[in-house]
Amino acid sequence: MSEFWYTVYTMQDLYGEDYTSFTLFSPTHIFWLVLCVVICAAVAVIYRRSSQGMRRKFELGLAILIFLVEASRQTVIIVTGQWRPETLPLHLCSVNIFISLWYGIKPNKLAANILYALCLPGAAVALLSPTWCALPIANFCHINSEMLHILLVCYPVMLLAGGFKPEIKMLPKVLAVLAGMLVVIYPVNKILGTNFFFINDPYGNVITSLCTSIFGENLFLIGYIIILLLLFVLMYTPFTVIEIRDKHKSRA
Repeated sequence: MSEFWYTVYTMQDLYGEDYTSFTLFSPTHIFWLVLCVVICAAVAVIYRRSSQGMRRKFELGLAILIFLVEASRQTVIIVTGQWRPETLPLHLCSVNIFISLWYGIKPNKLAANILYALCLPGAAVALLSPTWCALPIANFCHINSEMLHILLVCYPVMLLAGGFKPEIKMLPKVLAVLAGMLVVIYPVNKILGTNFFFINDPYGNVITSLCTSIFGENLFLIGYIIILLLLFVLMYTPFTVIEIRDKHKSRA
């Protein structure tokens, strides 16, 4: 089988867990980050200028495209005999594939806020610190992973460009959904020996390794909570300030 079809796990099995084909902020990495900005900007501008009917087509069409990108990866992994429990679409970004499809089929505030609060930062962090560094750029799973996360960033950015305003009052429901995901994922990890959501292995990626170095292997999840809270403060404060300002203006 050609290396073009290898998964990151196959590459690591062959060359070792520390093997990398590209490093963070190398030309390869920067290329994909720049492409992400270009695609997000283009889609945001087109969506913002579109009619309501065209916007609905964008919402559904992009959601279907995201789903098909992941479906193609799963198909290749199975057909080439590389399937293993770790390849299941159960990471946070993978779950958001189905959230975007939910919104594409039936737009609603909860799905939109989940995409903003969880999908946007999650996919952005994945692009900034990819876990597929073992894959060369001329590799299907490399291209697939980059495009999937770019599109996942693009979806909430598109909604924001169209006037969507995240609501802090929706945050408890978003956190309830996240808690529900964790309740399911934790035992799945224990049963399958996987590390979905990076909650069972403190060295899953750059962020988890940082949390582990600060809080230790037994308390690294505290770092997750702190980072999440700081992100929410940064992400929701501007919209909360705008909402308060608009209320004062309407009363004046």
